[in-house]
Amino acid sequence: MSVYTPDQLVLHETIEDIKLRIKVNHADLYQSSYSDPDAREALKRIVFEDHKKLLNTEEKLEYVMREIVGLSFMEYYKEDKRITDVGYDGDKLIVQGNGIKKFSIEGISENEILKLISKFSNTTGKELNSKNSVLNTSKDFMRLNAVHRENAINGTTMAIRITRPGLNLTEDNWSEFAPEYMLDFLKASIGARSNIYISGDTGAGKTELQKLMMSYIPFEERIALIETNKDLYAKENFPEKDIFYWVANETQSVDELISYAGLRSFPVWINVGEVLGKEVYQMLQGMLTGHKFITTLHSVNARAIPRRLLGMAKMGYQFDEKMFLEDIYSYSHLGWHNKISKRTGKRYLSEVVEYHSDFTTTTVFKQVETKNGLVDYVGKLSDEFFDRLEEFDIEYEGLPTNRRVIS
Repeated sequence: MSVYTPDQLVLHETIEDIKLRIKVNHADLYQSSYSDPDAREALKRIVFEDHKKLLNTEEKLEYVMREIVGLSFMEYYKEDKRITDVGYDGDKLIVQGNGIKKFSIEGISENEILKLISKFSNTTGKELNSKNSVLNTSKDFMRLNAVHRENAINGTTMAIRITRPGLNLTEDNWSEFAPEYMLDFLKASIGARSNIYISGDTGAGKTELQKLMMSYIPFEERIALIETNKDLYAKENFPEKDIFYWVANETQSVDELISYAGLRSFPVWINVGEVLGKEVYQMLQGMLTGHKFITTLHSVNARAIPRRLLGMAKMGYQFDEKMFLEDIYSYSHLGWHNKISKRTGKRYLSEVVEYHSDFTTTTVFKQVETKNGLVDYVGKLSDEFFDRLEEFDIEYEGLPTNRRVIS
């Protein structure tokens, strides 16, 4: 695969000179250009008029604009839809994505990374410095995490997740992710209003699977969607649905939005983009009031999810652990777990499990990667699952009988 940093079409010293003139003569327009496309176009016209001889091609002009008010090399990476993550470890740039092998790029300095982080800050008003040494923010469909060299001993670190509008996982390419019969199972699970957790490693496609699940929720069932950064782009992806879309901040946390807004806005679903801590406790309270949840989290596998949820809930609340786990096993329904192939770099569905009130977990489906490809196995669905199908009048024939059976 060829992914590159753009050629230096104009000297950096020249770009800095152009930038200085803009900041002196067009300060307001310069600042607005970071977030306003119309302001950016107006500034682009000014730059061209002032430097016609130098910027004599559209490619050169756009290169300068990307360096001055754009996101420099990140704009080139964002255009490649295979790329999902770009990181900097204090020394080199590291790129990975779906269907490509992770690789590194030398020659990008820490100073260039600091300039990139500063451009995120110019838009969002959040700064990275020795007093605020961890920055989490988002811009232009990219989520940034940066750590200042106050804590990053080898130099500033940066991780950018590219979250594009649209669905990368669809019915058309589902067969690359899992067998077709599991798409039928997914649709039935959503129709039966199942509480679902999606776990997996970073970059394993948890958010993409969550978006696909949301696509099958009908307009009649209101969704309250809560995120810490805008990743799901639900209103852009599903303009026809009834969605209340909230992003948590320093004023209102995820758990407060669940309890004070989510439970009082008459939703059927309260979907949390990702659970990271104490908000799990309020999520469980929402389940106990009859609301349905789809959320993502990091977990070693689907069977470990209840224990992970317990650990996160304890970050902010004191409660009886046995009672908490009893409620999780009783009112949670399904755990899905994604993996990334070590051979191909592609994402695939590793397993689906069902949780039961007696603290047990049964495997519904699993895929095992072998040197000859993925091998799939099926388990058995509970009577409770079919009872929910009947309750919501969902037609589903069940898992296939002509597959390898999980012993």
